[in-house]
Amino acid sequence: MILNVFKPKNWTSFDVVAKVRGVLKVKKAGHAGTLDPLAEGVLVILTGDDTKKQGKFMEMEKEYIAEIALGAESPTYDLEILPVLVTTPGKAETFAKMKEILPLFTGDIEQVIPPYSAKKIEGKPMYKLARQGLEMSEQKKNVTINSIDVMEQTTRELDTDRGKATLPCVTLRIKCSSGTFVRSLAHELGEKLKTGGILVSLVRTAVGEYRVEDSVKIEDLVSQQSR
Repeated sequence: MILNVFKPKNWTSFDVVAKVRGVLKVKKAGHAGTLDPLAEGVLVILTGDDTKKQGKFMEMEKEYIAEIALGAESPTYDLEILPVLVTTPGKAETFAKMKEILPLFTGDIEQVIPPYSAKKIEGKPMYKLARQGLEMSEQKKNVTINSIDVMEQTTRELDTDRGKATLPCVTLRIKCSSGTFVRSLAHELGEKLKTGGILVSLVRTAVGEYRVEDSVKIEDLVSQQSR
């Protein structure tokens, strides 16, 4: 069985797989592409013999709607840890510069892997090493970003180490290869702008032809199976 499930915020991808396994009463289940706990959206769940198709789904193009705040930084590149206020950049100037440099992030690019990620170094996940305060050499990977479109430019009030701050915020639609870290895109965009940047919200809107508007919520899946 192939299921297009909407992963809620603050659930891990494994949480969703475990829930689906329990609801459907299947022994074999997995997902086709991890979403961070703070992200939400399309999570393709494969059960039974369809788990053999995982590689095919992993290769499919992913689409995201990402909201990025400029002017703050975080070691997780998102809101998992309280952001540090770097500056309060002007909205018009920041957005003008951003549009100039966005093309640098399309095509085949090299990304820095977030220190707080599941990528393993000598068999240990980087996030566990980071939480222990251990220093790690910068890890990079090659990914492909097919397109980045600006959907909205606004401001957003965020809690930071210096209290609340109103920062320029841009919403982007991103189409990319599997394995792309949208958190890294936010961080590296902030570096290029010299303002700092963090991901404040992320929705995966598509995995190949599987789209968010067709996804099933976990509570609805539970309801359907209990009938």
